[in-house]
Amino acid sequence: MNTRCSVTQDLLPLYEEELLQLNTQRFVEEHLQSCQECRHIAEQSQIPLPAEVKPRGASKKMIRNITLKLTTIQIFFVAIAFILAMSTTIMNDNSGFILTYTILGTVTYLFYRSVLIAVLLASVPNVIWNCLLYMTDWFGEFYAQSFSEALLIVLTSLIVHLLLTCIGIIIGFCILKIREEN
Repeated sequence: MNTRCSVTQDLLPLYEEELLQLNTQRFVEEHLQSCQECRHIAEQSQIPLPAEVKPRGASKKMIRNITLKLTTIQIFFVAIAFILAMSTTIMNDNSGFILTYTILGTVTYLFYRSVLIAVLLASVPNVIWNCLLYMTDWFGEFYAQSFSEALLIVLTSLIVHLLLTCIGIIIGFCILKIREEN
């Protein structure tokens, strides 16, 4: 294969889309008239591709395995969110929730790239745990004097945890932007 063939074959996609300058287009046309091999390649490139590719057994198995792995990771994230909700509530006099919910927001956003999923993973387990803790006597005593006080505690906890999760989401967004630039 000579240089003219290499150049012509590199230019074929642009030639077919009519994106070449007039002189370059003439060069390609002249070469295609004189070179059987390049003319055959040009003819082959104009054959339409099949509209739909049907998956075979191996690809279905691969998709099933990927789905299983993603589901396992999702269950892991939900379990971690529940553990964080139980161990790092504001009312437990534990300030570790500041760092853990920020990290949870960052990691969840980086994995799913969805603000909604990150917020749901941080808020739903937190609300469920705080409702069980402050609105029931499942743990042997009521921690709030009334339902309205318990509801206020749950909502305050939710807002604080969501703010920290949003900070984590912002950090995750910044990490993605930095990675895109590099």
